[in-house]
Amino acid sequence: MKIESFPRMTASHLVKSIDLNHHGTLFAGRMAEWLVEVGFMTARATLGCQPENIVCARLHGMDFRKSVGSGDTLVLEGRVAYVGSSSLTVYVEARSFGVSTALPYTDGLVTFVHVIETRAAPHGLVVETPVEGEARDLWNRVLAERHFQQRTTQ
Repeated sequence: MKIESFPRMTASHLVKSIDLNHHGTLFAGRMAEWLVEVGFMTARATLGCQPENIVCARLHGMDFRKSVGSGDTLVLEGRVAYVGSSSLTVYVEARSFGVSTALPYTDGLVTFVHVIETRAAPHGLVVETPVEGEARDLWNRVLAERHFQQRTTQ
């Protein structure tokens, strides 16, 4: 199966005063919450399983490129970037509603593990390694993140 054939999930959020930090811009913790939320929905749609069979293992590579203020509406889209034997990593990007920009305001990777009870379990997805385009770029980004993580924990 090709990774591009997996579902993409989208959610919109109106940035309210409760979502702001002490600088009057979107609080990073709230953005992380929204990234994980869209990542979770994407993982669940891809795996076709119950919520109790998915756990978030890691939020990595979240970058802000532009400040987001009160009243902005963000549209977040998640798509599968990498598939392991019991895990999958979702790429999520956030763009301003109605504004075309080359780069998203924020993006990041979220890794989820398929679990049965409390143990990681194979999810059964079989995916071809992408060979070109955005899918290949995201796959390589995840591999680089995983390699970096392994090096820093040794």
